[in-house]
Amino acid sequence: MSRRAGTSLTIDCATCPVQDVGCAECMVSVLRPPVPLEDPSASDLPLDRREREVVSRLVASGLVGAENATRARAQREPWSSYDGVANVANRAG
Repeated sequence: MSRRAGTSLTIDCATCPVQDVGCAECMVSVLRPPVPLEDPSASDLPLDRREREVVSRLVASGLVGAENATRARAQREPWSSYDGVANVANRAG
């Protein structure tokens, strides 16, 4: 997988499509403890193109099973820390 300059990958347990299901076998949970959702009443949304691509890569690498991936849903959040980081990086660039 090639990487473009200025891009980053953020792995956030709070937005994981298999949160609380695949944590026992996930390497990310070893690196960082799961973060609870700030808004548990957030409604489920279909995954966008980039999210589907990421889930497909997780399945291809064996980190997520295909059956669990089919149930993946996005959740609306009032603010994402990734957006803040991306905006700061864009302003600095």
